[in-house]
Amino acid sequence: MESQEGIGDAPRWEDMNKDILSNIFKKLSVVDVIMGASRVCINWFLASHNKTIWSTIKLNDLDSILLDNHYVPHMQDNDREKHRYHLRKILIEINKFGPIVPTNFFFNVYSYLVEEDLAIISNGIPNIRKLALPMWKTLNLNSIQEAFSKWKNLQTLTMAPLISLGDTLSLELQAIGDNCRYLTNIKFLYRLDKDLASMIVCNFPSLERLSFRSSYACVDAAISLINGLPNLKIFNLSHCIFTQSNKIRNKIDDNRVSVQPNGVVGKTFRVLGMKPEEELVQTGTKKLVRFMVCASDCTICQDVWEHFGLYNPDRQTLESRYFREEQWKTDEIKEFEF
Repeated sequence: MESQEGIGDAPRWEDMNKDILSNIFKKLSVVDVIMGASRVCINWFLASHNKTIWSTIKLNDLDSILLDNHYVPHMQDNDREKHRYHLRKILIEINKFGPIVPTNFFFNVYSYLVEEDLAIISNGIPNIRKLALPMWKTLNLNSIQEAFSKWKNLQTLTMAPLISLGDTLSLELQAIGDNCRYLTNIKFLYRLDKDLASMIVCNFPSLERLSFRSSYACVDAAISLINGLPNLKIFNLSHCIFTQSNKIRNKIDDNRVSVQPNGVVGKTFRVLGMKPEEELVQTGTKKLVRFMVCASDCTICQDVWEHFGLYNPDRQTLESRYFREEQWKTDEIKEFEF
């Protein structure tokens, strides 16, 4: 009898202190809070609007968000028991919960954004300082200019996979550089060639930290960045596959570049391997505070070579998905980690 009375005196979940509930909600995914916890009762609804929950938004969970990306159709399983929501719906709901508040916003690397999505985020959340933005679609230049004009305080940007080419990409990067004067940290999950290096030097002269971690990297392009960015302090070329030449624009995705047995990638440049040229090492160590490249026995480099260097298009598996997601959110430069 005493035991039953003890149970009866226990506080109910719906009556729990809102601050305690907010701390619990921080452990949940954004989708779980928006579409689940906030709809339980009025007390949980109020707790879910605590500003501390919304300072950082991570949309990493592909178990809850539909991946409508035709470039990578096999990157999400077809489990019908999982209730998934369209990205647009989640973005609209986020604006109701955390308008103005969020300063960090991270998309999954495979998220497929269109102009309307970019407008929803930039209009509702203008104070972003740290952004991970996948660009699987060539967006209207006006939409890019409009969005980044709202993000005046942006300091750190991670981008992939840069579908746009040539003059279009140059104009996109120019729009970002013109509007984001405080942008000092950029990470690209994309191959580094001379064209892209020139665009970076022209549009982001104030860069202090730059990462091309786990990408193809042209040696001459890397040297031009070191010499051309006067404020560059930290340059991460860890786990890169180094190349000689500057043109590999004929493919959309790094993964689709074929490596021949003689070390020639496609028809346009030669793979040097994962050990950087001595000239590059000397230039980087002489001019930078930190220049990051790998030793020959790096286990992560072995994984990179397996997934990208000798890439097989038939291996579009969940294993490949998790590998790329890990590269997206991980970096030796702490500003790029999320």
